[in-house]
Amino acid sequence: MAEMAEKISKHLHGDLDKVVPTTVVMVAMTSIILGLVFFVMGLFRVTSIANYMPYPVIAGFLSGIGAQLMKNGVHMASSKALTAAFFTLEVQVLLLPAVAFASLARLGQYFKFPVAFSFPCLLALSLVGFRLISFLYGVSIEELGRGGWVFSWDPVVVAQTPMWFPWVEIDFNQVHWHTLTHECMEFMVSLIILGALKYSVATTSLSTLFGRDISPDNEMRVIGLANVASGLLGCCGGCHYLSAMGIMKQFEAHEKVPALVCAFLVVCLWMAGIRLLQFVPKFIFGGLLLSVGLHFLEAYLVTPFHFLKPIEKATVVLITSSFLAIGMLESVAMGIMISMVELIWRIHAVGCVHHETTGALSRSAVDRTPEQTAYLDSEGSAIFVLRLQGYLFFGTSVNILERMETRVHSLDFPKLKFVIIDFGLVPSFDATALLNFRKSSTLADMYMFDIYFCGLKPDIELALRQNHYSQRVHLLRSDVDIALEICENELVPDKLFFTPETPRPGTSLTEWKRMSQLELWERFMAASTEHDGTSNYQKLLPLAAYLETIVVPNGSQLVPERLRDDTYFICFGYMNFVMDSEFSNAHNIPGVRFSEACDDDGVGRGYSDGFPNENDDGLDEPIRASNPRKMSFVVPEESQWTPFTTAKSRLLKIGPGAVIIPNVAGMDPEYKYFATSDCVVLRLRAAAMETLEDQAPHTAVAVLKLINVRLATRFRHSSKRVSQMSSLLYK
Repeated sequence: MAEMAEKISKHLHGDLDKVVPTTVVMVAMTSIILGLVFFVMGLFRVTSIANYMPYPVIAGFLSGIGAQLMKNGVHMASSKALTAAFFTLEVQVLLLPAVAFASLARLGQYFKFPVAFSFPCLLALSLVGFRLISFLYGVSIEELGRGGWVFSWDPVVVAQTPMWFPWVEIDFNQVHWHTLTHECMEFMVSLIILGALKYSVATTSLSTLFGRDISPDNEMRVIGLANVASGLLGCCGGCHYLSAMGIMKQFEAHEKVPALVCAFLVVCLWMAGIRLLQFVPKFIFGGLLLSVGLHFLEAYLVTPFHFLKPIEKATVVLITSSFLAIGMLESVAMGIMISMVELIWRIHAVGCVHHETTGALSRSAVDRTPEQTAYLDSEGSAIFVLRLQGYLFFGTSVNILERMETRVHSLDFPKLKFVIIDFGLVPSFDATALLNFRKSSTLADMYMFDIYFCGLKPDIELALRQNHYSQRVHLLRSDVDIALEICENELVPDKLFFTPETPRPGTSLTEWKRMSQLELWERFMAASTEHDGTSNYQKLLPLAAYLETIVVPNGSQLVPERLRDDTYFICFGYMNFVMDSEFSNAHNIPGVRFSEACDDDGVGRGYSDGFPNENDDGLDEPIRASNPRKMSFVVPEESQWTPFTTAKSRLLKIGPGAVIIPNVAGMDPEYKYFATSDCVVLRLRAAAMETLEDQAPHTAVAVLKLINVRLATRFRHSSKRVSQMSSLLYK
């Protein structure tokens, strides 16, 4: 506004008859425009953006105010700037009472004297003592003014200050509108931006100043209305007087008191003029400013040094010093830039990789044979897993390439064949991260390994698919467990697979359904690794007479009530053993809605894990009518308390040759078996087992041995899965 007034004065060649009314109208218009802007900011709640400013910036801003107050207090008491004349004896004598006043005020607060009593007493004693000494020495007001002890104003100017005298002398017909619009409007945009920033910082600082929650949006609306009212009355607007509020805080008064006190004093000065101020010595005003400024410096410059980091301390000191040298807004902007650079550096130091592991240490939930497990133990390091975290941007995404290049050139592990990059903890990324993903595609072509991006949210997947990648890059919405399964299946040699994932030619699902219990039991025994023609195998053959065939459609669930008593032998297809994740809502796995409906065979409907059907040959027809309450695969709404949506829910994947033993999943309803393909299983009912024990005890013992072997295998697998899941979720 000072530059705008200077422009007006230059354009009108210093003609005060035109300059004064044009400047008054400029001030009024500026107050109205700023008031409307501030009111809109508070109305739409955009003021709180200043809440995201770092604490060192807020502390530096408030300590800068304290330094400015101390500077003003020195200038108020001595009427001299920090020049050579300031260090003369006469000036130091004027400054000494102000320093004594501030010292006594701070000393009273140090000894915790009641501020509401001690501070008024100090003011009264200072004023009465000064007037008493002046009376004893016979010094007049004019002499005190010439000596610099009180304000020395021209009597003519003092006589013209009361009431309406300045306003009745202004001729508003002399307003030069052309100058007002063409010379001043170019500053309006900058004024609005700077004013919005300044007032946002000021209103946000109120909560820090008073130590409680004060809505900056509400304060901004009040400021806006006050500025509009001031502009309509031809006055200059403003915002909270933080210095006066600091004084009232020392009195333990309400934050609205400064406005009432200032309004009362302004009315008194308007009625009587500024003559009243000549009876108060300047060192009282200076000492008051010094005391408040010292309080601000103690609270926001000295105290934070006990817990701030070195770079944050430097930021506070820099803002405080630059506050005096270059101004408030510039110093705050400088502090924000320094804090942003420091934040980027710290995020870069933390990195975007939550942790890294290999396929030898982290496995999928697939139940594999001992031969396959041994092979993965020795060759699983060819699978490299990176679990990412946080927002990927230019400061962190380069870590992905660095980790991959380090693994490629490592001589401690086998040749890299698969890289799994888990996006489960990644909300989004910037263009630089996208460019680094393209570079990873080039790296995959160069060193001949495949990359699997898994745990992709829909928006992330869409952004990735809009870019060209090589054939070695695969995008999966499924979690890291599915990606590990795919890589393990590709890594394990075909000769180690006893049962292929797709039906053999001539053995479609329809043919499996037509097989007798004995044929199915023989196929199960052939797929089971524990039985290879031994005597135990011969003892188990009579069990076929006690079994019944159950077809479990893809997506169906085995009901827990039946699992408590019955035993299931999987002959064809695959199932997932799942549980409700602790990161899901109620009893739902993230992204999946289950139906509890079931039929008489203990088979519920409606499940999908997002994995393709392994045995869909297009020839099988549904045997049972589909339940109308099937599960729907949905994208859940974001829950504020949900850390991420790719939490492990599949504990185990089992296939041909596996046994679902009783009293495991049936004990806890949170544990469920879901078919991921059309399955053919044999069920041994509890009643049939009792009959078997009576009629063929040797076969019953062999069945119990089979169950015990599977229990031991399951316990070993569960122990390893617990270790792996803790690695994936909590490290």
